[in-house]
Amino acid sequence: MVPSLEDPIPSTSPLSSPNSFVTATASPPDPLDITITDISTPGEAATSPSYYKARQLPLELKHHCQIYLEENLPLITLNLLNSLLSPSQDRSKGAIYSPPPNQLSVLSTILVHPDFTTRPKEPGWPEAATESLVYLRSLLSLVGPLNARFEDAFRFSSGSRFLRGATPRSESPDSESDDYDDSRGYVPLAGKYAKDGVWVRGQDFFRVVGWAFNCSVLYPNRWRHWKQWLDFLLDVLEADLQERHRLDVDNGYENFPLLQKSLIATYIGQRSGRNAGGGLKWIMKAIFADGSKLASSSFQEVWHKEHKGISKKVLSKRKRVTVNIEKGDFGCWLDDDSVYSSQASEPPTPQKRRVNSGNIGGEDFQALEPAFVESIPLRQRLFSLVGNLVDLTTLCFHLPSPPFDLSDLYESFENTARSLPLPIFSALVNSSSSALRVDSQISLYQGILYVLMPSTTLSPAKVDRARHDAGGISPAIIERCFLPYPANTIAADDNAKVSLLVENLVQIVLRDGSEEFGPGFRDAIEKGIQARETKAKKKTTGGRGRGRGAGGGGGGNGEDDEESRMVLEMSGERLRVLASLIEGFDGEGDEGDRDEDDVDQTFMTAMSGGYDDEDHDDDYHGAEGDRTASVGGSRRAI
Repeated sequence: MVPSLEDPIPSTSPLSSPNSFVTATASPPDPLDITITDISTPGEAATSPSYYKARQLPLELKHHCQIYLEENLPLITLNLLNSLLSPSQDRSKGAIYSPPPNQLSVLSTILVHPDFTTRPKEPGWPEAATESLVYLRSLLSLVGPLNARFEDAFRFSSGSRFLRGATPRSESPDSESDDYDDSRGYVPLAGKYAKDGVWVRGQDFFRVVGWAFNCSVLYPNRWRHWKQWLDFLLDVLEADLQERHRLDVDNGYENFPLLQKSLIATYIGQRSGRNAGGGLKWIMKAIFADGSKLASSSFQEVWHKEHKGISKKVLSKRKRVTVNIEKGDFGCWLDDDSVYSSQASEPPTPQKRRVNSGNIGGEDFQALEPAFVESIPLRQRLFSLVGNLVDLTTLCFHLPSPPFDLSDLYESFENTARSLPLPIFSALVNSSSSALRVDSQISLYQGILYVLMPSTTLSPAKVDRARHDAGGISPAIIERCFLPYPANTIAADDNAKVSLLVENLVQIVLRDGSEEFGPGFRDAIEKGIQARETKAKKKTTGGRGRGRGAGGGGGGNGEDDEESRMVLEMSGERLRVLASLIEGFDGEGDEGDRDEDDVDQTFMTAMSGGYDDEDHDDDYHGAEGDRTASVGGSRRAI
């Protein structure tokens, strides 16, 4: 997993650092040193490279790979390219052959195109999709995003240098000049999957992201492939941003020229342009795309009916293949590809939706499903990536103004998150499995609490001014400002959300371990549990008395209300367990006896909406989980 921009070892407590993560680590010790090579930018070599140099393919081999891709023979291309991933052990002297951007663009399309995944046209094509992902990840880890020229390979048609206005090789009026014009691999290939690639059909990055997240709800058979594509691309974007920032700092470039051209900055600029508000709204829509009617109309399929499986006509052809069991000839029925293809033969049924009859807007909401839960870490990573870019751009005074303010980004996320159905909200704010940095979690959780709780609650600024101004959290703030209070409405789900947020803030403080709760912690917990349960038991005046737009809850649905009360009750019980654990620790009087694993285990035993995502990268989690926890002072003043 590619490390993120900040130092993985915190120098200060994540609960109290007054500095931005970028300010604290403007010159990282050695996160990912690289060497710019002959196909990148000569003369910008780092002293201790962790990436290999990248070398252009020999002309003859490059033409072979190009022909194979244009003739739809990807496995031959991948076998050739994989055979070249064998550099010498000395990274300062070794180099790896890297294909040109136009070939990388096709390979990245293959790993998600329906012709290779959902409805493979050839028995070996699903293998080609898998091998493409393996090769691209290997190339990223060995030569890095800049040396591999991913910034040229992974640009959408409206913003790509080699896709915009270029003429495919086979259509060039002067074929003799192809070698010269395509020396750096910017001319599009002539094959079908170059013209029908994700970078051409997708239009812009966030449109593709929105469709991918829609698939996590509507089409799990497509989501399994979009998830892999998006996970890889986020790795590329994170590595690209970090590497450019490091090179600019190491080379003393005050105007940060490399950072300005980062892939994520290009994607944001492509959509927002000068209309910052519109760009931010579009990004938030993409991050929270949930397969609803609104999301489906905004983010439509990349390829026509891409969720459809293999047609019955193709399947009937397979059934007519000669089979001779005595001679061991089973046709293709025992091939893994055949089994995989037959599983996708019928169009999938969209996951059933749970309609909230109390919503006056008529919008339906998706119940928590495994595929949706799998998408939450990716949604969080994308939000964090955009936030990192905006934070960097704000701190680097020589850069142009960011497309939107960091405070606007966080407030937009908070306003959208608080309106989510309770099961999804519970999974989103689960600090034990969150892909967000601790400082982002603290800032977001407090921001949502400020909206959900009454205005008469005690202000954190009156309890701990320094910590509040730094955007951090402390046991005193939790005890006096959050724990004792209910939501500002009588909706059961709003009160459950308040309880979940407070619960996760307590868990963050316990994990940090640098500060202790006071003797009034138990009383504050009991007071808050009683206040929230009492308020949630009040009679509502009817489903139309309060819609989701008023604050995220919604009354009038007995089933949903019962579930919300159950979540509220379980959260209260977990808070009591945490109080008992803390009292037990205090009774032992030995700081070293605290077993954080036991705390986590108890906390997660009945965590509403919790999940175990085996595909989520634990390294990323560990690196992000224990860092400075303050973006808040510069982004919000409350």
